[in-house]
Amino acid sequence: MRTEFLFDDPAGLPDEETQYHIYESVLRWAGDRPVTIRTVDAGGDKPIRGFTEDGEANPFLGVRGLRLSLKHPEIFAVQLRALARAAIHGKLKVMFPMVTVPREFAEACDLFRKAVAELESAGIAAALPELGIMVEVPAAALTIDQFPVSFLSIGSNDLAQYVTACDRTNGALGALIDPLNRGILELIRRTAEHGRQQGINVSLCGDMAGDPRCVAALLQSGLRDLSMSPSSLARVKQAIAALGVEGSNA
Repeated sequence: MRTEFLFDDPAGLPDEETQYHIYESVLRWAGDRPVTIRTVDAGGDKPIRGFTEDGEANPFLGVRGLRLSLKHPEIFAVQLRALARAAIHGKLKVMFPMVTVPREFAEACDLFRKAVAELESAGIAAALPELGIMVEVPAAALTIDQFPVSFLSIGSNDLAQYVTACDRTNGALGALIDPLNRGILELIRRTAEHGRQQGINVSLCGDMAGDPRCVAALLQSGLRDLSMSPSSLARVKQAIAALGVEGSNA
């Protein structure tokens, strides 16, 4: 579940109660099934009035994702409190976007633990969910063994953008931002292999996940969990079946 859409409201940033009720309703709907909620991934091509930076020369390389949340801990704390309260209602997993170095993950985890402790001290039921990161930045993929996470999700769109130094919104660079570039596939393989060795679930989302041309390469990289839009499911399942690979979750 993406949460930045909750923040892009003309009425302003959502308060704790608003966020809590939305997260709680999703978890109750899911029942025993796990729900992964990504903390606000604003910035880049997703500006939010009153939150994101104005006038950045290159917003895709600017203060976005977790960088933005950590720069505004007072806003981030509201979301973490709402998530901590919702966590008691189901199998919640929380994922931080646009992580570059382990220090960022550690700082976010500390803020989350602080939020849980404050809620419990006030007599409000709360829990610390499983915490993971989006692997979108090459530096994170290259040092993935330094992140003490519970799960990993590879964001193929931004990873491809940063590996190839191509703006993914610029159609003139389409031939260069090839998802099957060997550099991109190597970082995916490294991340998937680390997950296998450590017993950590690794999934992949983004355009690659729903592209039948990429299925063989992704499976060969060791991935078995692909997140895509419903419209892509049939074609990807057909591509997997053609390869005769079992144990894949699309």
